[in-house]
Amino acid sequence: MTICSIAPRSPLKATVCLTLLTAGLALAPDLAYAQSAAPVEGILEWFVGVLQGNVARSLAIIAVCFLGFLFLTGRMAWQGAISIVIGIAIIFGAAQLVDAMKSSAGI
Repeated sequence: MTICSIAPRSPLKATVCLTLLTAGLALAPDLAYAQSAAPVEGILEWFVGVLQGNVARSLAIIAVCFLGFLFLTGRMAWQGAISIVIGIAIIFGAAQLVDAMKSSAGI
């Protein structure tokens, strides 16, 4: 007694499916030669704009103001302050940093 009996596929059905799949791939060469990366580039450019645009500038200003209040009250930890300043410099200098590495590699 079997729990689940699976009927074997007929060879004709498998051949027809394979033929239709092959014909579909042969008639659609545009999918095989997808050269345009414009949608991906657009999304990445938007993301870089968000990370280095007005939102990031506003967050950096808030962080520097926060450091000022910490300094004013005498609670500033210099290690945290230096890491915030270096982080801001890396965020806003990322494009120049990548361009410098790219030009030094000769690309």
